[in-house]
Amino acid sequence: MKKLTLTLIIILTFTICVTHAQNRRQVDHLATFAKVWGFLKYYHPAVAKDTANWDKKLLNSVLTIKKIGALNEYNNFIISFYNSLPKQKIDYSLMPPNGDSVFHVFNKNDLKDFNISAQMKAEFSDLYLHRQPDSNRYVDNRYKPDVTLDYVYFKEEEYPKPDYPDEAHRLLALVRYWNIIEHWYPHKREFAPHWDKVLTDFIPQFINAANKEQYRLVFLKLTAQIKDSHSFFRQNEFYNKHLQNAPFLVYYSGGKYLVGNDQYPELLNKQDIKPGDEIISINKKNIRTCEDHITQYCTGSNEATLHREIGRNLFRMDTAKSVQITIRRNGKIITQQLKLYSYSELYQYRIKHQPKLWEDMGDGVFYVRFCKITDSNQLKQMYIAIQNAKTVIWEMRDYPYFPTTQIYRPGLFGNETSEEVNYNAELFYPGMYKAHKEVGDITTDTLNLPHYKGRLIVLVNEFTQSLAESVAAALRCRPNTIVMGRQTAGATGNMFFTDYPGGIAAAYTAVKVVGPNNSFKQGQGVKLDKEIKISAEKMQSSPDYELEQAYRQALKDLK
Repeated sequence: MKKLTLTLIIILTFTICVTHAQNRRQVDHLATFAKVWGFLKYYHPAVAKDTANWDKKLLNSVLTIKKIGALNEYNNFIISFYNSLPKQKIDYSLMPPNGDSVFHVFNKNDLKDFNISAQMKAEFSDLYLHRQPDSNRYVDNRYKPDVTLDYVYFKEEEYPKPDYPDEAHRLLALVRYWNIIEHWYPHKREFAPHWDKVLTDFIPQFINAANKEQYRLVFLKLTAQIKDSHSFFRQNEFYNKHLQNAPFLVYYSGGKYLVGNDQYPELLNKQDIKPGDEIISINKKNIRTCEDHITQYCTGSNEATLHREIGRNLFRMDTAKSVQITIRRNGKIITQQLKLYSYSELYQYRIKHQPKLWEDMGDGVFYVRFCKITDSNQLKQMYIAIQNAKTVIWEMRDYPYFPTTQIYRPGLFGNETSEEVNYNAELFYPGMYKAHKEVGDITTDTLNLPHYKGRLIVLVNEFTQSLAESVAAALRCRPNTIVMGRQTAGATGNMFFTDYPGGIAAAYTAVKVVGPNNSFKQGQGVKLDKEIKISAEKMQSSPDYELEQAYRQALKDLK
């Protein structure tokens, strides 16, 4: 009996090992095919020009690849797949541009990681180096015939239905996203350094996603693999369920998640929540457990923004309209029910409770909520109001109204221009980015804005992102100006969404920006002149501790 039991254990163990090896081999085969498919999509002229749907080549190949066992059989399949394309003429006189103004997120050295024959690698290398550069039906940078964007976008089949795609279409979603980041993400080397491993890690997860909820969550998890504050995920049904919000911002300091600035005072007062309250648990789960679960779905260009996103999502762990929250306030533990709100409800609250766009704080110090100014008349009246100010605190802990950012400069800079360096994707050379100096044109001052020449304190924190960072970085180059606050989100430059099967869309930062005088760098954010450190005690001492510190700095500078 013991011998029989031992024999069964050995057989079972051997079967498990064989199955695991087969699954591992299958994943490796799919990963190699994904790389080959993506490379040919962007670099093979016949694929770039063919009217046939390249997606179908992948969809039709998935089942075949899964049935292949032997390595030599798989190698023959890959060779046959490649040879089915027309042979391309190679011109060895052609080479991709190079030099100090150019960098590559994908180059011929990356082909070494392709698990294909040496002959195929050589042919792929020739395609990369010596093909005739031309447009691609899947990639473009033209918005209109006469308008060229500073980024490329992707013309992909959407596949919005079914919302739970079959296995082949789920893998298509993964492979499409992976190859876009592989060949077109300007920050791949710095902020997705282990991108090759992502493919093999996620193939089993996309295969095993058992329903639409699991599929959406694994895609959301995929977007968190690039450390980019612009790495956004969108699926309407998913977010209609999960986008409930606490009526306050969440700050992170010293390993603690704290109730932040009081944007919705009436909503907070009703629920006895105050700035500086430390969040201890949600629905009886301690904050570390909540954090561990949420982190896999969150990302950011730096740690400050990662924790901002974790804090924002602490209350989205399920679809409930309220949660039980436990907080610590002045050493006292308080547990109560917290009502959550939709974006629409909070937006309507803000509309009904508009703050002053600017105000005199006293002692010659004015406070300007620049991001709330949405009208040219408001802008001009603001500049008139601050003309005699000794110092202006310029609020940038929010997102500005784009049209306002196009006309505000004469009131602060006069006729001065600024210069930043943008690295833009080269449409005809996938994987290559080239530097372009962006010189801010002298804005035509059609409003005849009064020119404020006094002291400026620009207030920023981790909620300062993208266009807000661009404005703050530009302001830092202004004379008699300092940037004060906390590390910003570290992501500016245009971003856009690309469609994926199941009604999903995802985005990333598509342009690499170096701010004027190095006032901004991806990941690091806007360069600070003075940091404001927060704690529960400091935030409890004031409705807006950061603003109070800026005001104190203004008074100190005036002495």
